Amino acid sequence: MRRRISAGRRAYHAVLFTALGVALIAQLCLLFVLPVGGTRWLVAVGWALFAFSAVLGWLPILTFRLRGRVAKGKSYIHTTELVTSGIYSIVRHPQFFAADLLAAAVMCIAQHWSVVAAGVVAVATNHLTMQKADDDLVDKFGDPYRDYMRRVPRWNLATGIFRRLRSGRTTLRQERNDV
Repeated sequence: MRRRISAGRRAYHAVLFTALGVALIAQLCLLFVLPVGGTRWLVAVGWALFAFSAVLGWLPILTFRLRGRVAKGKSYIHTTELVTSGIYSIVRHPQFFAADLLAAAVMCIAQHWSVVAAGVVAVATNHLTMQKADDDLVDKFGDPYRDYMRRVPRWNLATGIFRRLRSGRTTLRQERNDV
């Protein structure tokens, strides 16, 4: 089922990842150069988003190591099994979502037009990268991933939690009816 990724597609991915990385790094560098923004509650929101993005950024590493059947010595991204549990039962791309949160966090903390401009570039390229990741994962896992895409949102945490809670209630109802 797995198709080879063309050179053009690899180049497009490289451009997207590079633009995303440069934009996020630019934001973080500007955060250290510029004074913190003047609206205190927005700064507090920014730091809360920053912390939450760190959790969402690291949680997938642990989840893939535990459930993704990663070969010894390989990076956590080299899963051999589709992981749909844990954080992946709520959002398909928690690390991409974490990148969006990080961009928003830095915008809230710095409150400067240059940081906002870099953040807009980061979010835009991040979303294009997510779309490409879905295409690659369909190539890798086929129909099971397509089914997973129908059940779990790309990065909308609120929708993912709602669907997860609703599906949990449906499962409990079905179990009670079976008894």
